[in-house]
Amino acid sequence: MSLTEQELLDRAEITDALVAYCQAQDQNAWPLYARAFTADATIAFPGMGMEPMAASVFRDFLIRFNETRLSGQHLIGNSWFEISGDEACVVSEAIYITLHPTDTPGRIRRVRGNALYTDRCRRTAEGWRIAERVIAQKNVEVDEGDYDPALLEAIRAAAATDWFTSAGAGQ
Repeated sequence: MSLTEQELLDRAEITDALVAYCQAQDQNAWPLYARAFTADATIAFPGMGMEPMAASVFRDFLIRFNETRLSGQHLIGNSWFEISGDEACVVSEAIYITLHPTDTPGRIRRVRGNALYTDRCRRTAEGWRIAERVIAQKNVEVDEGDYDPALLEAIRAAAATDWFTSAGAGQ
């Protein structure tokens, strides 16, 4: 099956919305979060002990969560697209890691995991946005490790840099 030019453009724009979510969360670049979701978007977390919520409420949760971490990163890939007019379903694999300080200097708690994002996307006047997301946890591992103080300082410095302002993005 060959894709049309419009289908390729739609996939690229949907991918931008998916990545906007990741970058918003990972870099605390919250203006990007609005480029990921529709105003009425919802997020569900089956089996994770969290009730479904509005994407705006989840953003506020993530902002508070990020205040307790040293750094975080998650990546999405292996995305499968089914686009029909102004609606799309996208399933993506997500891999993430967050680093959290402990009470012991130089010791860091690491949380690593995998999840499946199932997104219903909608074409809006502003472009493609996620209207519904289901985050299905596939794996999570938590451990602690010792980090060299110089490495911790480098991680703190990188996490504190406003990469989006310096690059002119996210505005």
